[in-house]
Amino acid sequence: MLRLCAVFIYLLYGGKADPEETCPAFTALSFGNALVGTDLKVKLLLYTRQNQNCAEELHSTDSKYLNVTKKTTFIIHGYRLTGSAPVWIPDLVHLLLSVEDMNVILVDWNRGATTLIYNYASRNCKKVAEILKKLIDEMLVAGASLDSLHMIGVSLGAHICGFVGQMFGGRLGRIT
Repeated sequence: MLRLCAVFIYLLYGGKADPEETCPAFTALSFGNALVGTDLKVKLLLYTRQNQNCAEELHSTDSKYLNVTKKTTFIIHGYRLTGSAPVWIPDLVHLLLSVEDMNVILVDWNRGATTLIYNYASRNCKKVAEILKKLIDEMLVAGASLDSLHMIGVSLGAHICGFVGQMFGGRLGRIT
Protein backbone atom coordinates (compact mmCIF):
# COMPACT_ATOMS: atom_id res chain seq x y z
CA MET A 1 0.00 0.00 0.00
CA LEU A 2 2.84 2.39 0.86
CA ARG A 3 4.49 1.74 -2.50
CA LEU A 4 1.19 2.46 -4.29
CA CYS A 5 0.90 5.79 -2.45
CA ALA A 6 4.46 6.71 -3.43
CA VAL A 7 3.72 5.94 -7.11
CA PHE A 8 0.53 8.00 -6.95
CA ILE A 9 2.38 10.99 -5.45
CA TYR A 10 5.11 10.62 -8.07
CA LEU A 11 2.57 10.68 -10.93
CA LEU A 12 0.48 13.45 -9.41
CA TYR A 13 3.36 15.82 -8.75
CA GLY A 14 5.60 15.05 -11.71
CA GLY A 15 8.21 13.12 -9.80
CA LYS A 16 8.31 15.28 -6.69
CA ALA A 17 7.70 13.22 -3.58
CA ASP A 18 7.03 16.34 -1.55
CA PRO A 19 4.02 18.33 -2.83
CA GLU A 20 5.49 21.45 -1.18
CA GLU A 21 8.75 21.14 -3.17
CA THR A 22 9.05 23.92 -5.72
CA CYS A 23 11.41 24.62 -8.55
CA PRO A 24 14.29 26.98 -7.83
CA ALA A 25 13.47 30.27 -9.50
CA PHE A 26 15.08 33.57 -10.34
CA THR A 27 15.28 35.86 -7.31
CA ALA A 28 12.44 38.37 -7.62
CA LEU A 29 12.97 41.53 -5.62
CA SER A 30 11.10 44.80 -5.34
CA PHE A 31 11.86 48.47 -5.70
CA GLY A 32 12.14 48.54 -1.91
CA ASN A 33 15.18 46.28 -2.19
CA ALA A 34 16.72 48.76 -4.63
CA LEU A 35 16.20 51.57 -2.13
CA VAL A 36 18.09 49.79 0.64
CA GLY A 37 20.47 47.90 -1.66
CA THR A 38 21.22 44.19 -1.69
CA ASP A 39 24.21 42.09 -0.73
CA LEU A 40 25.60 39.84 -3.44
CA LYS A 41 24.25 36.30 -3.56
CA VAL A 42 24.62 34.25 -6.73
CA LYS A 43 22.30 31.40 -7.72
CA LEU A 44 23.22 29.16 -10.63
CA LEU A 45 20.09 27.68 -12.19
CA LEU A 46 20.63 24.76 -14.59
CA TYR A 47 18.17 23.92 -17.35
CA THR A 48 18.51 21.01 -19.79
CA ARG A 49 16.10 19.19 -22.07
CA GLN A 50 15.48 16.84 -19.15
CA ASN A 51 14.44 19.71 -16.83
CA GLN A 52 13.32 22.52 -19.14
CA ASN A 53 10.59 23.77 -16.84
CA CYS A 54 12.15 23.22 -13.44
CA ALA A 55 15.68 24.42 -12.83
CA GLU A 56 18.20 22.61 -10.71
CA GLU A 57 20.22 24.91 -8.48
CA LEU A 58 23.92 24.15 -8.94
CA HIS A 59 26.39 24.32 -6.09
CA SER A 60 29.05 22.28 -7.89
CA THR A 61 29.34 19.90 -10.82
CA ASP A 62 27.69 17.23 -8.66
CA SER A 63 24.34 17.45 -10.40
CA LYS A 64 21.47 15.27 -11.52
CA TYR A 65 21.26 16.99 -14.93
CA LEU A 66 24.62 18.62 -15.73
CA ASN A 67 26.48 16.79 -18.49
CA VAL A 68 29.84 18.53 -18.90
CA THR A 69 30.51 16.78 -22.22
CA LYS A 70 27.69 18.80 -23.80
CA LYS A 71 27.81 22.45 -24.79
CA THR A 72 27.11 24.80 -21.87
CA THR A 73 25.60 28.25 -22.31
CA PHE A 74 25.62 30.75 -19.44
CA ILE A 75 22.99 33.52 -19.42
CA ILE A 76 24.00 36.51 -17.31
CA HIS A 77 21.64 39.43 -16.73
CA GLY A 78 22.74 42.94 -15.91
CA TYR A 79 21.85 45.83 -13.64
CA ARG A 80 18.36 45.52 -12.17
CA LEU A 81 17.11 48.92 -11.00
CA THR A 82 13.75 47.65 -9.74
CA GLY A 83 14.75 44.10 -8.74
CA SER A 84 12.26 42.47 -11.07
CA ALA A 85 13.16 39.32 -12.96
CA PRO A 86 14.20 39.91 -16.59
CA VAL A 87 11.15 38.91 -18.66
CA TRP A 88 13.24 37.71 -21.60
CA ILE A 89 15.11 34.96 -19.77
CA PRO A 90 12.53 32.10 -19.90
CA ASP A 91 12.07 32.57 -23.65
CA LEU A 92 15.83 32.53 -24.24
CA VAL A 93 16.27 29.39 -22.14
CA HIS A 94 13.55 27.54 -24.05
CA LEU A 95 14.80 28.78 -27.42
CA LEU A 96 18.35 27.57 -26.73
CA LEU A 97 17.11 24.16 -25.60
CA SER A 98 14.85 23.84 -28.65
CA VAL A 99 17.87 24.36 -30.92
CA GLU A 100 20.37 22.06 -29.20
CA ASP A 101 20.61 19.52 -26.40
CA MET A 102 22.84 21.47 -24.02
CA ASN A 103 23.24 22.78 -20.51
CA VAL A 104 21.85 26.27 -19.95
CA ILE A 105 22.98 27.93 -16.74
CA LEU A 106 21.13 31.05 -15.68
CA VAL A 107 23.38 33.18 -13.50
CA ASP A 108 21.05 34.91 -11.05
CA TRP A 109 22.93 37.67 -9.28
CA ASN A 110 19.87 39.84 -8.71
CA ARG A 111 20.97 40.16 -5.09
CA GLY A 112 23.89 42.36 -5.92
CA ALA A 113 22.53 43.82 -9.17
CA THR A 114 19.49 45.48 -7.57
CA THR A 115 20.26 48.95 -6.28
CA LEU A 116 19.58 52.55 -7.16
CA ILE A 117 23.32 53.15 -7.35
CA TYR A 118 24.73 51.59 -10.51
CA ASN A 119 28.31 51.68 -9.20
CA TYR A 120 27.32 49.41 -6.30
CA ALA A 121 26.11 46.80 -8.77
CA SER A 122 29.15 47.21 -11.02
CA ARG A 123 31.47 46.50 -8.08
CA ASN A 124 29.97 43.02 -7.83
CA CYS A 125 30.84 41.99 -11.40
CA LYS A 126 34.32 40.64 -10.65
CA LYS A 127 32.98 38.71 -7.66
CA VAL A 128 30.36 37.04 -9.88
CA ALA A 129 33.07 36.24 -12.45
CA GLU A 130 35.18 34.59 -9.74
CA ILE A 131 32.22 32.38 -8.76
CA LEU A 132 31.75 31.38 -12.40
CA LYS A 133 35.46 30.68 -12.81
CA LYS A 134 35.30 28.30 -9.86
CA LEU A 135 32.39 26.38 -11.43
CA ILE A 136 34.06 26.30 -14.85
CA ASP A 137 37.29 25.03 -13.29
CA GLU A 138 35.28 22.18 -11.72
CA MET A 139 33.63 21.49 -15.07
CA LEU A 140 37.03 21.33 -16.79
CA VAL A 141 38.28 18.80 -14.24
CA ALA A 142 35.13 16.74 -14.86
CA GLY A 143 35.75 16.67 -18.63
CA ALA A 144 34.35 19.88 -20.11
CA SER A 145 36.33 21.91 -22.63
CA LEU A 146 36.63 25.69 -22.89
CA ASP A 147 35.58 25.43 -26.57
CA SER A 148 32.17 24.10 -25.49
CA LEU A 149 31.36 27.13 -23.31
CA HIS A 150 29.22 30.03 -24.51
CA MET A 151 28.49 33.05 -22.33
CA ILE A 152 25.64 35.42 -23.12
CA GLY A 153 25.70 38.65 -21.14
CA VAL A 154 23.47 41.70 -21.10
CA SER A 155 24.55 45.05 -19.65
CA LEU A 156 26.76 44.38 -16.62
CA GLY A 157 26.33 40.69 -17.46
CA ALA A 158 28.43 41.34 -20.57
CA HIS A 159 31.16 42.75 -18.34
CA ILE A 160 31.00 39.60 -16.21
CA CYS A 161 31.41 37.52 -19.37
CA GLY A 162 34.45 39.59 -20.31
CA PHE A 163 36.01 39.11 -16.88
CA VAL A 164 35.49 35.33 -17.11
CA GLY A 165 36.96 35.31 -20.59
CA GLN A 166 39.97 37.24 -19.33
CA MET A 167 40.43 34.76 -16.47
CA PHE A 168 40.73 31.97 -19.06
CA GLY A 169 43.12 33.89 -21.29
CA GLY A 170 40.53 34.55 -24.00
CA ARG A 171 40.07 30.83 -24.67
CA LEU A 172 36.32 30.52 -23.99
CA GLY A 173 34.37 29.10 -26.92
CA ARG A 174 32.17 32.16 -27.40
CA ILE A 175 30.98 35.33 -25.68
CA THR A 176 27.86 37.15 -26.87
